[in-house]
Amino acid sequence: MNELEWNLRSDICEVARRLYVAGFMTGSDGNLSTILSDNEVLVTPSRLCKGFLKPSQIVKIDKQGNKLEGDLPPTVEVAMHLAAYQERPDICSVAHCHPPILVAFTVAGLDLPSCILPEIEVMFGGKLPLAPYATPGSPALADSIRKGIRNRENSAVLLDHHGLLAVGRDIYQAAIKVEHAEAAARVIYYARQLGGEKPLAADSLEKLHQTHRKIVELESSVYAGYCHSPECEENTPQPAPAKVDEFELERIVHEAVRKAMAESR
Repeated sequence: MNELEWNLRSDICEVARRLYVAGFMTGSDGNLSTILSDNEVLVTPSRLCKGFLKPSQIVKIDKQGNKLEGDLPPTVEVAMHLAAYQERPDICSVAHCHPPILVAFTVAGLDLPSCILPEIEVMFGGKLPLAPYATPGSPALADSIRKGIRNRENSAVLLDHHGLLAVGRDIYQAAIKVEHAEAAARVIYYARQLGGEKPLAADSLEKLHQTHRKIVELESSVYAGYCHSPECEENTPQPAPAKVDEFELERIVHEAVRKAMAESR
């Protein structure tokens, strides 16, 4: 096993631990994956608690879903991960888990509203598409996410009565999307206990959406250090993007949120 593979396995375990501690992967729920090479994907095993995984327990499969290496079976929802990679040649990692408030919204038949939180507008372009219900682990589940994740402005898709699927250039970025989405759902839930949400001013929304589009462009230069998505592997000459570190990206988000809040007062 080379250093890259060991690092990717370790990253999956670290992110799984964080999502478990956050309460998004209870019991043996949830699954993570990342592309290793042209035809190899690393994925979490089935049935194990994701909070205590070891790098040696991560399973290696090919992009047809066949196991290449590992003592344990891969997650039963591997087809959903492969469907996301098929639809999005620009991504390298997938995170699927069950954030409780987001799932509660779908169980109650409620959408996560747009035009309320700057974070939803900036991080998700104001929308989290909802995939129709499909039996967990079934081929229908894989097909259910295709339409929503195909749109490159969508980095996350809600699964009706089930959970959330998020994608990124590495497993950390995918997990960050999960955290942002659940945090937004929590704020909306609390606001409704206090009497209901107040919408953002209409003239601030376009500015937030412009920031969203800028973030979509910039994120690859933050997270693509070892991305092996097909598009990252292309050898066609490209102009070097301006280097933007994670602190600059965070500054852009906070500045957009600050301005939106000020205009809404």
